[in-house]
Amino acid sequence: MTLLDWIEFRTIVAALTGGFVSAIAFSSWLIYKYRRRIERMEAQLDNIIQERTLELQITLQELAEKNELLEAQSTTDALSGVRNRAYFDRKMVAELNRSRREQRPLAVVLLDIDFFKQVNDDFGHLAGDQIIRQVAELIQSNLKRCSDHVCRYGGEEFALILPNTDTVGAVEVAERIRALLAAAALHVAEHQLAVTISAGCYAANADADSSPEYYIHCADKALYQAKNAGRNQVISYPSLFNASASDTASKEQPHVSS
Repeated sequence: MTLLDWIEFRTIVAALTGGFVSAIAFSSWLIYKYRRRIERMEAQLDNIIQERTLELQITLQELAEKNELLEAQSTTDALSGVRNRAYFDRKMVAELNRSRREQRPLAVVLLDIDFFKQVNDDFGHLAGDQIIRQVAELIQSNLKRCSDHVCRYGGEEFALILPNTDTVGAVEVAERIRALLAAAALHVAEHQLAVTISAGCYAANADADSSPEYYIHCADKALYQAKNAGRNQVISYPSLFNASASDTASKEQPHVSS
């Protein structure tokens, strides 16, 4: 028996043999001891709850980060590094709903690398892959708003989603990208290639009948007109104006190696 146990034992005996006053004192002592024990148990329980809560918060944060990583991986084009077609399809539905709700214009721009097949034929598919990556980087770096998105639509074709943008604004964005690319020299192995793009733009306030397919259809019609008119230019549908490059670039050799 420890000294503390002995003291408690003597206290209990004294309380039991000491009459009514001692009994009251003993009862008070028991209540005090009980409360102290409850307080210790509550403190231990609080510590356990805090530890488990912190562990749960860390687990949830790790899970959220993994979900974000998986989401980014599933919506990113492996070759170009920009968003993929699946992301474009999903984002278009969301932006159409927002355009319809807020009655603000939504613009879609289709951009296609000119004479891309010839690049592949002359320099190989690895060179074509490098061209796609560099064009994607140039487009991405020239989108000024976080709400604007570039997606690889397929092959050598890219699509821009430009919320709250009318036809004039869409043409301005596409023309800036076209002009910068036309003035740049893309490095592929030991070669420097002059690469151009053609672009078709469509913008409108979404209504009850609007669909992603219709926006793409209109932008694609404008892109076809740009290609048919000689490439290296931006055309809107309906035609607003033709932001074309120099006429000499239209049907000449699309790249020069050195």
